[in-house]
Amino acid sequence: MQSWLSIIGNVESKSQIIIALACLVASAACGNKLQTRDAVERGIRKGVQQRGLNLETMEIKVENVNFHDNKADATVGFFPKGGQLSQGMMMHYTLEQRDNEWVITGRSQSDMHQHSGGMQMGAPKGAMPMGTSGGMQMPAGHPAVPGTPK
Repeated sequence: MQSWLSIIGNVESKSQIIIALACLVASAACGNKLQTRDAVERGIRKGVQQRGLNLETMEIKVENVNFHDNKADATVGFFPKGGQLSQGMMMHYTLEQRDNEWVITGRSQSDMHQHSGGMQMGAPKGAMPMGTSGGMQMPAGHPAVPGTPK
């Protein structure tokens, strides 16, 4: 029985096919290396630090990631070190692969934060939770919360 390489033809063709297959395998392996929760977390950490957020006092937990080719959607919790996720806030990030890393291309605050009594990102220590003072209005139709303007 002949091998598939001997059926193809001359040595030059065999070498070209082997090189092409090796390149295909290598490129597939490199692309999948970025589609991990850890790679997305690294991109988010880098992005929020570039915006001035001090991560030395905060924990980050990537709750969920969905990959779509070279894009990803992630739900991320930020909370005080040593604290619980319920003490922080949730953010939704859209990311894109650029130069072998994930880069934040969009973000929005999760609805969960607005009902958890969590702190706003960057709020000073001792600040009131969002919607409890400072003239901030709750959304139309939101149930009454003690201590909030009506």
